[in-house]
Amino acid sequence: MDILKRELAPITAEAWAYIDEEARQILSQVLSARRVVDVDGPRGWEHSAMALGRLSVPDKQPFEGVNMGVRRVLPLVEARVPFELDIWELDNIVRGARDIDVDSLEKAAHDIARLEERAVYYGLSLAQIKGFMDASGYEVLTMNSQPEDIVEKVTMGLTRLVSQGVQGPYALVVSPGLWIALSGLIRGFPLNKYVESLLGGPIVVSPFIENAFLISTRGGDTSLSIGQDMSIGYGSSNKEKVKLFFTESFTFHVLEPRAIHCFNWSQGG
Repeated sequence: MDILKRELAPITAEAWAYIDEEARQILSQVLSARRVVDVDGPRGWEHSAMALGRLSVPDKQPFEGVNMGVRRVLPLVEARVPFELDIWELDNIVRGARDIDVDSLEKAAHDIARLEERAVYYGLSLAQIKGFMDASGYEVLTMNSQPEDIVEKVTMGLTRLVSQGVQGPYALVVSPGLWIALSGLIRGFPLNKYVESLLGGPIVVSPFIENAFLISTRGGDTSLSIGQDMSIGYGSSNKEKVKLFFTESFTFHVLEPRAIHCFNWSQGG
């Protein structure tokens, strides 16, 4: 038995397959950071920290004649998000039903995805994670919804990265509002396609951010270290309900701050 305890759940194999597929579809849509950063893992539950390759050496050594330091690491965040499903409804899957009520699963999936996304983009001080916003090596630029301004600011960001020797291809992660603004036209050409031609890479939307982030996807500049990947486990049950949970463990580190450029976005024009 592992920590997920799935074999103890009063859930049929068909229902587990349905639950896992629903979760996979939701998470694949909302986990944007994994598409633009380097992903290391999953390494399993035993993976507890990311080594940073540095020592913290105290000014005052505690033992005479002995020099010592403590290796610096980033501990992994371990998260759980509980939710409940109706056992009778899950049994209906075996009966052929395909319109199963999994609203609670969808909400829980969004909640755990939000944690990972916000940690990568905005940091998580409790876990010593510096996100894109804090780690970027450039002054933040502000863009509005006008196509010309979007192109101008993206071009300025690209110029800054290139001037620091950061090669492409590049990706632009945007908020839902900016994603809508990118559906417009510039000089009769689709704006999103024009911006992608500048990037040499994709525009990626995250439902959990308010800003925009330009990042090189050449590799080696960031690391999302995953212990246990997104999984669903069993908590408990009664005659009517089964309590499940999403879980994962991870940390994030920016190795090259010059590979990331941040933008504020103003909806006006």
